[in-house]
Amino acid sequence: MLAVVAAFLTGTAARASAATRATVPVLDAEESAFCRTINSYRVGQGLAPLQVSISLTKAAKWDTIDMTQKNYFSHTDSTGRDPFKRMAAFGYSFKTSEGENIAAGNATAANTFAQWKASAPHNTNMLSSAYKVIGISRSYSAKATYGWYWTTDFGGFADQSIPCPAA
Repeated sequence: MLAVVAAFLTGTAARASAATRATVPVLDAEESAFCRTINSYRVGQGLAPLQVSISLTKAAKWDTIDMTQKNYFSHTDSTGRDPFKRMAAFGYSFKTSEGENIAAGNATAANTFAQWKASAPHNTNMLSSAYKVIGISRSYSAKATYGWYWTTDFGGFADQSIPCPAA
């Protein structure tokens, strides 16, 4: 069974500042493949590629792990935060456009990308020219309803980021 949900915000919202840990998140092979896939897609549509935001990736990783460990599927996390409060809690507290895609049920970047591309709200997030950075995460639990869970968080301000990993 597959599930997808998109949330997006075009505009600004005040956010509280929050410190983040100094570590730089590492993308696994499928997360890296997703980054390359979405950037190829964006460039093919005349858009700039996305950089990998350290703070958005930390927020995305926390979200997917939380969903798999607590077996739920929602933009509102187990502490009651919406995506934008969660992003701010991990250091992305800029007044800019932001968005989030979540998906469940696919292990691979290719299948998750296809799932989001086929959904208008998800595709809108992936192709928004307002976005400059992305956070990418996937997590798995055999005990969770959908097994694999994915989160991509998008932001319109390029904060501390790393390039999309090469193949």
